Amino acid sequence: MTYTVTARRWKHGWGRSMPVGDSDNWMACTDRLRLRLLRADDAAPLRSVMEPGSVEAAVAQTGDRALTPWAIVLRDGGVVGFCGFFVRPVKGTTMGYGIVPEYRGRGLATEAAAAVLDWAGRNGVDFYSSVRPPNPASVRVLEKVGMRLVDSYFDEDGRRDIYRR
Repeated sequence: MTYTVTARRWKHGWGRSMPVGDSDNWMACTDRLRLRLLRADDAAPLRSVMEPGSVEAAVAQTGDRALTPWAIVLRDGGVVGFCGFFVRPVKGTTMGYGIVPEYRGRGLATEAAAAVLDWAGRNGVDFYSSVRPPNPASVRVLEKVGMRLVDSYFDEDGRRDIYRR
């Protein structure tokens, strides 16, 4: 499956690109999804897939928030998950994602991850993803977008598998 990804402030519309207003702040768009910076009102729809306080922490960051998680918004407007970056001072920048349970199994995580990977490539962002086994759904998402297992390590919570493109 191929995903059409368009640049920030542009969205794909029925065979043509059209500008999106600055207030929308779209980071990436696909045929079904739009990804934007998190807003405070995203905490409620994302409570099942994000740690308590993480939406508020991302929103409170000052300066460029591009390397934070982004809201995954369906074209019809509903927030169905997050995908984006987590900057970890010692471990580096990771890409993570989560889809609210009622929208899982529709390829949304794969589509969002492909859009984020495209954005990262165009903006020179080096990152990795880590998965705590067993998590076959996340492994499938990462493999579908071209990431491969490159390493594993153990920490206080157990094993983590590292994926890179």
